[in-house]
Amino acid sequence: MHLQRGKFTFKKKKRDRYGRITIYLVLILVGLYIIRQRQTEVISAPFVPTPTATRSALSFVQEAEAYFSSGKISEAIESYKLATTADTTVADYWIKLARLQVYDNNPSEALVSADTAIALDEENSMGHAVRALALDWLQEFDDATMSAVRAIQLDGKNALAHAYYAEILTDTGRYAQAGDEARLAISLNPNSMDVHRVYGQFLESVGAYEDAIIEYQTAATINPNIALLYIRLGLNYRVLGDYDTAIEYFQRASSLDPNDVGPYFSISRTYYQTGEYGRSTQYLERALELEPWNADIYGRLGLVEFKSLNYESAIINLGCAVEGCTHPATNTEINGLPISSLTLEYYYTYGSVLSAYLDCDHAMQIMNKVSAYAPNDEVVQGIVQENKNICQVTNQ
Repeated sequence: MHLQRGKFTFKKKKRDRYGRITIYLVLILVGLYIIRQRQTEVISAPFVPTPTATRSALSFVQEAEAYFSSGKISEAIESYKLATTADTTVADYWIKLARLQVYDNNPSEALVSADTAIALDEENSMGHAVRALALDWLQEFDDATMSAVRAIQLDGKNALAHAYYAEILTDTGRYAQAGDEARLAISLNPNSMDVHRVYGQFLESVGAYEDAIIEYQTAATINPNIALLYIRLGLNYRVLGDYDTAIEYFQRASSLDPNDVGPYFSISRTYYQTGEYGRSTQYLERALELEPWNADIYGRLGLVEFKSLNYESAIINLGCAVEGCTHPATNTEINGLPISSLTLEYYYTYGSVLSAYLDCDHAMQIMNKVSAYAPNDEVVQGIVQENKNICQVTNQ
């Protein structure tokens, strides 16, 4: 079957051609515009994924506050650092970071953060207050006092400024003024964990242990996830002779921060005081698993072994603490600790064990250091003389 085309004809009109040219010109112009905009990055290329939205500094701050409330101080610190990176101009972020760095036992870092906050806002009372706290924990008491006084001058109703000033006064033995400042801080903000912690520290320092316990418990009620509060509660119960309760609080602190050796030290010391040397050793060994390089742990372990008459182990561990070593059990390099009020017992106990083993030349080297460090301490000088007598009798 055939279809006839018929007699249809199509005549192109000139205006159609002109219209098509116009369309082409428009398309060319649009293309040139897009290329130009692409070159100046005003618009995005088609089909390219949209960049991920940048988080705000405030969102990091909120995250940090949630971490701190749950007792995760290290995580809170990291979130505050991210907030300061997202917005470097807000002094308050640096202040909050500094406060937590102190509670994380990093006062040197806290001081840097506080100084940054003050550089951003010289008149910020809280910046000077937290700077005072960091300096106090660094035992730079004169500078700490000046910062606390400056904070109070800037804002006399700043409860934390008065609280941190009270802590400085307590640490420097100015108890009457410390009590006044601590009570003023509580009157200004009775709902602050910090002010109750500081008042508890003041009460503990003046021997009011039962009252101190009440303040620490109040602070723990406000923020129940701060390990430091449970350490202080445990120490006060231990002073009162309630060893079981003390250990419960130390264990609570350890559960909040399992990687902190401090609670293990406290538990070990408690068992040491009650004569349970095996248990005392167990907790020091746990601490050693966390920090095998820590000379202080070896010193503590040596004291427990000395007390339990395990002299062979005691001489190894005390030697590592005092003189340093590559420990035979852990194959770890340990740097010896310089003699100080905190290490004096390691030194004279080590010297005593050396004398008992008749290693007298070595023993006297240690004892001479002990004697020079504490020339007016009658108890220490008595220990030195006793060991000298042992070696003199042996050499006769």
